Amino acid sequence: MENYFIFTIVYVLNGYPMESNILLDSSAKCQQVIRASEELSDALPADLFCKDTGILSKSLRPKLRPSTQSEAHQETDVCPQIDEDQCNNS
Repeated sequence: MENYFIFTIVYVLNGYPMESNILLDSSAKCQQVIRASEELSDALPADLFCKDTGILSKSLRPKLRPSTQSEAHQETDVCPQIDEDQCNNS
């Protein structure tokens, strides 16, 4: 599961403190943005950081169970004349 992250740039411009925030859907993306913004951080100077919001951006989703005997399995059945349990054990 992944959370939303806020990428923040804090800097001073003409004596006024400024802050810019960008919402991102994973920690990995936030780290990529930090690396891409390092030159900007050096030029201003600015502080760059990521903050975990604690709000899920992605979660695990249950997978559908396969049918007990799919049509594809019926066509490619290796053991059509014996009991299925015996076929799976051999």
